[in-house]
Amino acid sequence: MAKQRISYAELLAKVQGVVACYSECRNVHIDALQVHREQIDGANWHVTTFRRSGDDNDLVACRERILSDIRQLRASYDVEDTPPRAA
Repeated sequence: MAKQRISYAELLAKVQGVVACYSECRNVHIDALQVHREQIDGANWHVTTFRRSGDDNDLVACRERILSDIRQLRASYDVEDTPPRAA
């Protein structure tokens, strides 16, 4: 199956949706994705910015929980545009 190209906003929403599904991630939020000009390790994006509001262990547990879901998203989607710039 060919990868689908979707907008940065759509992909970020999908990634944030994965995080919202797991109780281990209740204090973790993904604010941004890094987009590359070419594919790196099978995708043109990866998660770079996590924000957490709880214990330092929350991020470790959350990353372990979402790892396979993020891999699946990276295998299924590439970003078709560049992310919006901060004002």
